[in-house]
Amino acid sequence: MLARVFLSWCHQDKPLAAALLADLHPALKLFTDVKIEWWQDSHLTCGEELTAGIVARLDEADFGLLLLSTRYFSRPFIREHELPRFVGLAADKGALPVALSPLPAFGPESDLGGIDRLVVFTQDGKSFGELVGVRRTRFANDLAASVRRRVLGLNGYREL
Repeated sequence: MLARVFLSWCHQDKPLAAALLADLHPALKLFTDVKIEWWQDSHLTCGEELTAGIVARLDEADFGLLLLSTRYFSRPFIREHELPRFVGLAADKGALPVALSPLPAFGPESDLGGIDRLVVFTQDGKSFGELVGVRRTRFANDLAASVRRRVLGLNGYREL
């Protein structure tokens, strides 16, 4: 099965995002039953119009890998163009939300664009940025397995 994944992230989080993707990309390539095609805004070519190029790739995507941080929620472009495609009443794509760094408390006092109604991937309640060493690799491997299950629709009942 082929799934197209749009990477939604805040450029201020580049070091953490790069560290996660360094382990996540190879882990996703190990699966034989699902192929992930990846797109992020660095794939835009010289002279391509930024907003139109991103929206076109959003239209093509099946899922969005949302690398969440406090900075992510503060970006107007993300809130206006990307997040609504993956979260909320108008969402038309599957969301794969990941805690890249510690997030603000979920509750009525915080506007997290609807993410607070979704299961956000963490490792034992910790964001990727809170981990070091081999725990980051484990985070990426477990995230890859979770992405695979979601893409293949393997989130139903299991035998005990």
